[in-house]
Amino acid sequence: MNIELIDKKNKRVGQLEIDFDLLMTEADQMSGETFGKAVEIIKGLIQRKEDWQFEDGTEPLINKYLRKFAAFGYSKEHLVIKVKEGKGEQPVLDFTAHSFEEVVKLPNQRFQDRYDRLVGLDELKHHIEKEAALIVAPEMLREWSQKYHDIPIKALDAFGDRYPFFIFEGDVGTGKTEFAETFGNSLANFIRKNVILARMSMKSRGNGVVGEMSKIISKAFADAQALANQAKSPVILLLDEADSLAQSREEQQMHHEDRAGVNALIQGIDHIRNATEPILVVFCTNRVQAIDPAIKRRAGLIHAFTRPNMDQRYEVFRSYFHDLELNKIELNLLARMTGENETRNYGFTYSDLITRIIPQAVLNAYPDKKLTFDIIVETIQAVKPTPPFKEE
Repeated sequence: MNIELIDKKNKRVGQLEIDFDLLMTEADQMSGETFGKAVEIIKGLIQRKEDWQFEDGTEPLINKYLRKFAAFGYSKEHLVIKVKEGKGEQPVLDFTAHSFEEVVKLPNQRFQDRYDRLVGLDELKHHIEKEAALIVAPEMLREWSQKYHDIPIKALDAFGDRYPFFIFEGDVGTGKTEFAETFGNSLANFIRKNVILARMSMKSRGNGVVGEMSKIISKAFADAQALANQAKSPVILLLDEADSLAQSREEQQMHHEDRAGVNALIQGIDHIRNATEPILVVFCTNRVQAIDPAIKRRAGLIHAFTRPNMDQRYEVFRSYFHDLELNKIELNLLARMTGENETRNYGFTYSDLITRIIPQAVLNAYPDKKLTFDIIVETIQAVKPTPPFKEE
C-alpha cells in the first residue's frame, strides 16, 4: 500500500510503502477498533520515519481508505495524507520492513488458542518453554541459581556458548510448524515479557542474481535485530521449509548463489549471539538431512516431531469429543484405528486427525443426525492417512 505525503500547499513531501496485511494484523492485536488502531500505527510511522504530523481532520479520511482497501483487496489510488512539520513518538513495530511475511506481538489470544489445540504435547511444551526461556530471558537462570545456591554457579557458564537456534524437524503434518508459530505465546507468559514473532518470507530465495540471496538473508537478520531493539522485546525469527535456504554446501549440484546464502545464514546465526535484545532463530524442516552440517552443529536444540502415538491420539479424540460422552473403550478404539496396522506401517498425522477426520465426522452428521461414535468410526475407515514424506 503506497502512501503519499503532501503539505498544506499540496506539495509532495514524502512517501511510504506499508504492507497492508501486516498493518491490519498488528492493529487487530491492539485494544480498540481495528481500523482506528491502524490509523494510529500509520501516524506513528509517519512521525518517526518522515518527521511529519497529521493535519487536523485527516484520520477519518485514512480510516475510510483502509476500509475500502480491505473490502476490495487493493486500490488504484494511493493514500494521500496531508501533513505538517513536527516529530512524534516511535511505533513499536516497523511495517516498512519487507523481510517478513508476518510480524506478531505476543501474547496474543488467537495464538494461545492455536497453541492450546496442540494436545498430547504437554511434556514437549514444558521442555521447549524452559529451553527458550534460557535464551530470551537468561536472567531467570541467574535468579534460579541465586535462589537455590546463593551464587551464580559455575555451570551457568556453559549456557553462554550455546547458539540461540532451534531446529524443529519431522514429517509433513506432525505439527512442527504450528508449534513453532505458537509456542512463543506461552513463552511470553512464562517470562512475563512481550515476544515478537517474525516469520521470514520464502521470497528470501531471491531471483538468482549474484549476491541477492545473501543480501536478503542478511537483511532479515538485521531487521530482526531492529524489531527487537524497537520493541525492547525478544524476537523469535522463524523460517519454515528451512532446507530450501540452508541446504548442505556439500551437494555437487549446488549453485554458488545458494552457497552464498548458506554462508549468510551461518554468519547471521553467529552474529545474533551478541545481540543487545535476545533473538531466537527457529528452523522448521522435513528434510533435516539436507541442512548444511555447519548449521546443524550450531543448533542448541534439534527436536524431531513424530506422528502421534497411541496415548497422544487418545488425547486428541478425548479433547475434541469430550462433550460427546464417549467412554474409554471407544476412545481407545479410535486411537487404535488411527495408528499403524497390518496394511501400513504408519499412522495418521496430527494434521490428519484435526483437519480431516474430526471436521469430516461433523460434516457426515450434519445437518440431520447426531454425531455418534459409529459416525466417527465410519469416517476414520473412509479417510486415508497422509503417507510419510520420502525424498527422491
